[in-house]
Amino acid sequence: MDVSNHIISGKTRFIAHIGFPTHSFMAPKILNPCFKLLNKDLIVVPMACRENNLNNLINGLKKLDNFFGALITMPHKKEIVSFLQKKKKIVQSTNTCNILKIDNKKKLIGDMTDVKGFDSSIKALDLDIKNKVILLIGAGGIGTSLSHYFLIEGAKKVRIHDVNKQKSEQLCNSIRNINSRFNYKIWNYKRNSFDFLINASPAGMNNKSPFHLNIIKNSEVVIDFVLSNKKTKLLKIAEKNNSITISGNEILINQIPSMLKFFGFKKISKSDIFKIKNFISNN
Repeated sequence: MDVSNHIISGKTRFIAHIGFPTHSFMAPKILNPCFKLLNKDLIVVPMACRENNLNNLINGLKKLDNFFGALITMPHKKEIVSFLQKKKKIVQSTNTCNILKIDNKKKLIGDMTDVKGFDSSIKALDLDIKNKVILLIGAGGIGTSLSHYFLIEGAKKVRIHDVNKQKSEQLCNSIRNINSRFNYKIWNYKRNSFDFLINASPAGMNNKSPFHLNIIKNSEVVIDFVLSNKKTKLLKIAEKNNSITISGNEILINQIPSMLKFFGFKKISKSDIFKIKNFISNN
């Protein structure tokens, strides 16, 4: 079966991939072949939207008849929630959103699939979060949704860090307001041994590791949400130290079933997902 991108016509609808910067975006490369496999005249288009331009962009997109939906990435995963008229349960609880669609009444419906991709990725390696000690870097949209997931799944301890200390404090307070007994605190730099080391921040996009070597060496599983055509510096170091690694690309690919379901499309087979992985690695 052909996995190449399809030809755009006057009937083609589009999904806006909204964020900034766009140079690391992988969703068009992953989802456009999916739509080809499903015989859908639909494409994903990157849109480099800076933080203060989201309002103008969303209002403009809603006026276009061929606007189908959007994928939302940094720095907009929290701000986009205010534009939604309908929210899935996870969006309501985390106040974050990474995917939306528009209905026939021009209402925006939002969901969050990052956690579903994360969950599928760790389970594919027979891993789980229960009773684990976690260091999480990044208190933005992904970090927030992951924190709620850790609480639900019974993590033993979570330490959060963000370059913006106020964001870390706000997230910490939010989680502990839900369950004050949950061992969720701001990282004090003293502990450097973790079961899971997770980068859910933009750090590392510049091909530098956001963690000190000692922390990477003492982590059993290292996960980097940064999307990249090449393996990130963090994951390269982790592999050299024999840590289990999961890339942002893998997490995105494992979101495919949830994304397709949200948009109202049927599932694609595991063999087709394998073809897409090969297509991505060879292009």
